[in-house]
Amino acid sequence: MNKLVKALKKMAVEMVLNDANKEKVVKHLNKKINLPMISEETEAELLDALYESIQEAIAEAIDED
Repeated sequence: MNKLVKALKKMAVEMVLNDANKEKVVKHLNKKINLPMISEETEAELLDALYESIQEAIAEAIDED
């Protein structure tokens, strides 16, 4: 793959999947998702871990191209 395209994809991911947006996304999802018998704090921790996993998967997918 063209190095420029790869660099642009990486920059786009970093712009979208950054710490500031992570906090906003996790808060938003935590408001919308209710898992019975799990505290809001635990839900937030789960969503945070899910967000980080998605971020890593996207970064790896870009590196594979």
